[in-house]
Amino acid sequence: MYKKNSRILRRLSRLYDWQMDEYGGLRPVIESINGKHGELQFQQYHHSALTAGDKMKRQQNCANDSFILETILKKYNRHKIPGDSVIVQVEVWVQEITTISDITSDFQLDIYISEMWLDPALDYSWMQPCKYNLSLNSVLLEKLWTPNSCFINSKTADIHRSPFPNIFLMIYSNGSVWTNYRLKLQGPCTMDLTRFPFDNVTCSLTFESFNYNTDEVQMVWSPLGVSKMREKMELADYELTGIENLRKTEPYPAGFWHELTMKFHFKRRAGWYILQAYLPTYLTICISWISFALGSKAIPARTMLGVNSLLAMTFQFGNIIRNLPRVSYVKAIDVWMLSCMTFVFCSLLELAWVGYLSREELDVPKPVTAKISPTGQQQDDDSFKLMHQDRYETNSLLQRLKFLHYYVLLNK
Repeated sequence: MYKKNSRILRRLSRLYDWQMDEYGGLRPVIESINGKHGELQFQQYHHSALTAGDKMKRQQNCANDSFILETILKKYNRHKIPGDSVIVQVEVWVQEITTISDITSDFQLDIYISEMWLDPALDYSWMQPCKYNLSLNSVLLEKLWTPNSCFINSKTADIHRSPFPNIFLMIYSNGSVWTNYRLKLQGPCTMDLTRFPFDNVTCSLTFESFNYNTDEVQMVWSPLGVSKMREKMELADYELTGIENLRKTEPYPAGFWHELTMKFHFKRRAGWYILQAYLPTYLTICISWISFALGSKAIPARTMLGVNSLLAMTFQFGNIIRNLPRVSYVKAIDVWMLSCMTFVFCSLLELAWVGYLSREELDVPKPVTAKISPTGQQQDDDSFKLMHQDRYETNSLLQRLKFLHYYVLLNK
């Protein structure tokens, strides 16, 4: 058909007489003025008019969605497996990883999981459909055969309902079925805290058919496997280093089952622990060393400084391990904190030793007469006290150097 007052129609109207054909298109009558050239133009334009009419007629005669569903579901049996061994392709899109809990050793994430298989009983290509794929809701899914697959090791698995169940269903004309679910999952994590807080964490989820073994259903990963919907997924305490998808066959009493496992590898961010644990312990150790500079006479001040340092470190250690699971093995943070507490405790022992020497000095009676030094020179009381004071200062200096040396070795 041609638009009214179009250039082509005005040109052809000078060459032909026109009438309406059975398809609603304009058709020239009998002869042309320009001979063969005019006949060629007539054939081209008339062919386009007939083609448009054929398309319109075909659209009027095609099968709509309601007719297709009514026809294919009339004799459909949802309990019948579509074939000897149905191949189910699985694909996962990770939308978001929300939290990783050290206490419960699990993680939470939101995913889209897609499954596709071929069901010959749903083939409707012979019906001349208006569309070659039908997008349907979750209500119809209950009337179809499904592989009844699930995450067998998940702690919780919920379908998002905002504002309706987030389930997508598409049936292709050749009988292929495509389902897509938006899920919120909570799965287990494997944690080895031996090197905490410089450790790695692996979390995994396993997907399989709950009812059908490998003789009836074969679960396979699609070429894409597991992919992220966002390039960067930021977590407060962890960094996602990689995603791995595996497929293995596991034996059960009822046969063999295909298991599709996706593993998420994380590396712990140590910045928080450096700021909240390592730097404060450095400062606490340095503060405890101030007692070495107070002298042997400031026993109360040195005692208060050492005890407060020890209490502060104990409180800090308890605050850190409160957010960790109770494990029976020794962690790296345990070795560090206990070693630092040992240094503070040793400074208190050094204080006790200095106090003991000071008390021993008081117990010694003061000489009434002058003393002879080991070199044969005469000493009075002041020179005698000065000799003991020099000995205390020398011992205190040696203790400082020893503490510093061992603390440097600990940091290595």
